Amino acid sequence: MSVDAATQRAIRAATVGELAWLDGAGRPHARPVTPLLLDNEPTIAFPYAEVALARRLATAPHAALVISDDRLTGRDWQPMVLHGRTRLIEDPDGTLFADRLLEQELRKYPPARALLDSPLLRREHWWYLPRLIVTLEVTASAPVGVRRDGNGEVLVVGTADRRLAVATVRRLSGGEPGIRVAGLASGPLPTGAAVLLEHDFSRPDLERWTPWLTRGRLTGDRLAVAEAPDRAPLAPPLGVWQRLTRHRRLARACRRALDGEAAARRA
Repeated sequence: MSVDAATQRAIRAATVGELAWLDGAGRPHARPVTPLLLDNEPTIAFPYAEVALARRLATAPHAALVISDDRLTGRDWQPMVLHGRTRLIEDPDGTLFADRLLEQELRKYPPARALLDSPLLRREHWWYLPRLIVTLEVTASAPVGVRRDGNGEVLVVGTADRRLAVATVRRLSGGEPGIRVAGLASGPLPTGAAVLLEHDFSRPDLERWTPWLTRGRLTGDRLAVAEAPDRAPLAPPLGVWQRLTRHRRLARACRRALDGEAAARRA
């Protein structure tokens, strides 16, 4: 299924999105992402520090990109969920990313500007250019309830017949024996193993971006909770030492993964 012009404009106008998928066992997963477009296909460009995740996504039987958070959006933005099949493009020298996706990432994800916003920075931070590019070959699309100002959560369900179902919801109550939720759009909620994704980020810099995942089983409007996150608030602004530590950790992880890939190619 080709992605129409309105959908392309909506993805370009979205600063953040949510990626949902099922693993081989039918278990649902979700995480916030920066949505990009490659050849008019929805795309996520992971640095090599996330090589394990990118490879898991490449084998996912079902995946979906959710556009539901109206923060930091352009005028063509609209909420939607795009279902499809994932495809992994390994770009170990960063050529494809630099030529086709870098401009989009610099516009949408401000932390990348400190690493890649000039030829000099790109030479210095060469390890951040190589990417694992996961594209979504869209097979179906549907509207989804908007999470205004980021309020509400993305519900991802793996149904009994191994389908991926996605909705946006708000919590009605919490605690024992579970969490009651209501959809932000009309229609019944699915039943099955479920994960609730909520995330918050600092604006407009996106320097701090924290997800909270709640796992359990959804029946009707109630989630029986199996795993709940520590509901710590978004971290305060980072100091110089914290920024430096995070930078070094990212550089080490990317370099380690790239060294491992190079060794595997030589073997």
